[in-house]
Amino acid sequence: MFRSGKTGTVPQFVLASVGLAVAVAMLAYFGFPFYYDTALKFFPGVPETDAIWTWVDWGYLALVLAIGMPLAAWGGWWLSQRVVVPLLEVARAIREIAAGDLTARADPHLTGFGEAARLVEDFNAMAARLEKSEAELRYSNSAVAHELRTPLTILKGRLQGMSDGVFPMTPELVDLLLLQVDGLVRIVEDLRTLSLFNAGNLDVRLERCDLSDIARQSADLSSEALRKSRIDLSLDLSPAPVNADPARLRQLVLALIDNACRYAPGAPLVLSTGTSDDQCFLQCRDHGPGLAIHDIGKVFDPFWRADASRGRSEGGSGLGLSIVKAIAAAHEGRVEASNPSGGGACFTLHLPRR
Repeated sequence: MFRSGKTGTVPQFVLASVGLAVAVAMLAYFGFPFYYDTALKFFPGVPETDAIWTWVDWGYLALVLAIGMPLAAWGGWWLSQRVVVPLLEVARAIREIAAGDLTARADPHLTGFGEAARLVEDFNAMAARLEKSEAELRYSNSAVAHELRTPLTILKGRLQGMSDGVFPMTPELVDLLLLQVDGLVRIVEDLRTLSLFNAGNLDVRLERCDLSDIARQSADLSSEALRKSRIDLSLDLSPAPVNADPARLRQLVLALIDNACRYAPGAPLVLSTGTSDDQCFLQCRDHGPGLAIHDIGKVFDPFWRADASRGRSEGGSGLGLSIVKAIAAAHEGRVEASNPSGGGACFTLHLPRR
């Protein structure tokens, strides 16, 4: 009768009801003359009478009911199948998810009216996001435990050794313990920043600033780390006025420089800023080994590393680029990773121009 699709439930119900009413009306209007002629043909002696109802009329009523009731029942069943069945399918999938099976999905091949069909689609999309979030949460919990295990083990071992008199308390040992504490503080602060961003509560205090000033300040703050990594930093800074949080942007640039220090030591590094149309950009390009093509889409994932063992041995938490992405998004901007011609990796921040 009516093919299910994206049309809303109410219009579909109205169309189906009108169609059934028209069908019954046509049957009653055009069917009676044919029925009466047939009755006279087989029963020519039907007497004429002034009675309102005769057996001929009662017979026609029975015939109309015999045809109309199955038609109405089929129409009701057809309508219910396209509303109730998708709801029952979604309810079944909900019960399975509530029981712990996050892979449960409603059958996407069920036909239904607009809202019912969209409910199945939206539910399956929500279930897929829930499954992905659960997998990311399990991975994050495992990664956090891994990141915290090493500094805590070192702290416990050294402190236990000092308590037992195995290790004398020397300035070098105290510096080592403080270094591990600094690593723990950095991981906790990065996790806090990501948690605030995911909850929509990352605080950014917007004011007029310039990306070129942010880049220059961050370069000065990173001078010692750049020296230790034997990185020659070049600045190509043009005015790039934005409304942003200078402290957060410095955190972003420091994370990009720190990433270059870990994965491109000894290679030149270029920080550049400028404007393009209604956008301002800050670009950090190293001349290290670059990124694998299949890894470019993963670099901003929490705890992801192109070389996990090397990153951990050098003290990286795997959260730096995730913080970069979170800060960019909090400023209604975006950050991109690429492999430019000539080698190396390039990270570009785009923010709305002031």
